[in-house]
Amino acid sequence: MNLNRFLKKFVSGSAAALALFLAATPARADLTSLELQALSTVTPLDLINWKVGDTMSYQLSMVFGKGTMVKSVNKDEGTALWLHQDINIMGQNQTADVLINKADGKILKMIQNGKEVQIPDDKVEVISQDYADVTVPAGTFSSIHIVAKTKQVSKIEMWANPSETALDGALKQIMATTFGNMTLELTSFKRN
Repeated sequence: MNLNRFLKKFVSGSAAALALFLAATPARADLTSLELQALSTVTPLDLINWKVGDTMSYQLSMVFGKGTMVKSVNKDEGTALWLHQDINIMGQNQTADVLINKADGKILKMIQNGKEVQIPDDKVEVISQDYADVTVPAGTFSSIHIVAKTKQVSKIEMWANPSETALDGALKQIMATTFGNMTLELTSFKRN
């Protein structure tokens, strides 16, 4: 088993999970024509409104060990921001820096362990979404529960609540991997 290769795939899977949440955020289909007209005269807001210092910390559990993951915004470049991610499992560390367009959430650049890598283009297919309460070490939250898959990941489950936490609001995530399920659970967060 090559843990370093697994961690690289995990970081790509995390990018897919971020895309999953942004793609599955429910759009309002119940707007009246008057509301639509009013919206058309307003300058659109950025999809991503995270701030430098926003941080989410997780416990990471897998069949072969436990670890931690911390993701935080460490730089704002005006129209885009850098999301930094540190993963530590079984004494091995993996870092990833992802440049994200604020307007649409598109990943513009990805760097793993100091080297630029290809941006994952694994399209996310949402299977279902509903609302559910979820309990994690950071507390109990109401959440959007999304089930999805990609060509490379047979199943991703994500519980998220960005309005009560920070960043993408990921509270819990379960991702099927070749080594069994990988689970992330929120332990703490900081919103600036």
